[in-house]
Amino acid sequence: VQKSQMRLTWVLLAAALLSIGVEARKKSGHKKGEPVKEVEEPVAEKKIVRNKHAKIVEVVDEEHTIEDVDEDKIDEILREARSNLVIFFYDGRAACPSCGEALAEIEEIDDDIEATGYVNVVKTDDRSVAKELGVTTFPSLVYYRRKNPILYDGEFTDSEAVLRWLRAHEEVATWDLTDDNFERLTDSHSPDEGTLDWFVMFYNAENSACHSYVALWETVAHKLRGLVNVGKVEMGVNDDVSERFHVEKGDCPTFLLLHRGKMYRYKDTARDVRSLFNFAMFKFKELRGHRVPDPPSAVERVYELCKEKMLDALDDSQTLSVLGVGGLLVMVAATLIIKAYRIKSAAAAHEKAQ
Repeated sequence: VQKSQMRLTWVLLAAALLSIGVEARKKSGHKKGEPVKEVEEPVAEKKIVRNKHAKIVEVVDEEHTIEDVDEDKIDEILREARSNLVIFFYDGRAACPSCGEALAEIEEIDDDIEATGYVNVVKTDDRSVAKELGVTTFPSLVYYRRKNPILYDGEFTDSEAVLRWLRAHEEVATWDLTDDNFERLTDSHSPDEGTLDWFVMFYNAENSACHSYVALWETVAHKLRGLVNVGKVEMGVNDDVSERFHVEKGDCPTFLLLHRGKMYRYKDTARDVRSLFNFAMFKFKELRGHRVPDPPSAVERVYELCKEKMLDALDDSQTLSVLGVGGLLVMVAATLIIKAYRIKSAAAAHEKAQ
């Protein structure tokens, strides 16, 4: 009996151990005969970080982060004038989740942009640079081509769309109009039949608020390319054209559409790409046009040229002295030539009389 009880005890103990082993395998999820798999930690190519003030969320590529710059660095790059520049603007003062999403899209094409060898890509939250370029919303993108900025007016949801936009806007579309070439290029007073209209912005480069429209104006120029010619006149340098069209420095910027010998002034308060584009295409027809002022005559051009030379001379006392002495010499030389001519004529007449 004792042997039977002992045998039963060993059987129950073995069954209990077997049961414990089965339960342990169920909990671990490991089956007999399968190798134990090592769990690999996920490696994130990109991570979301917050700046030290925890105001903006950025998506940063750990391997290819776009350089963060300030106004001085941007000026340094532009002074080199050897490459174009793409500037991504984000908001460093307030929460801006869309800035992080947009930056991630630009990071996607960063290598493709810089692979050209002549385009640099940077980012900044410098408000002074944004103000200078007319950037009022974030995120924004400005593309400098040979120091000529253009404002991106699309969405940041597709990196390939941004890349296509950059490649399509490498050429500058705005014409620089001056006192010397304005009428020759625009033929504003009496244009030929079928020629394209001109949309002209008068601006003051010394007025930062007025100058900030240059990047937006280049965007308008590309929108109207092939439909309407777009030009800009710097008022402080080209006084003749400004006076001809009665544009005052206080009216800055001023937008004029030149259509079939008439001019139409843009007066709406909205100065965005869509509003300016619509005005140039059809909105101007709702206004009463005025006859384009006559271009200066040849005599007036000579007079203005002489006046400018005299004013420049008055600003430089040394130049004025040289002009005074030179003028005196010219007068003396002319007198001597006339006197010699009279003597010669008198001698010839005397010989003929004999």
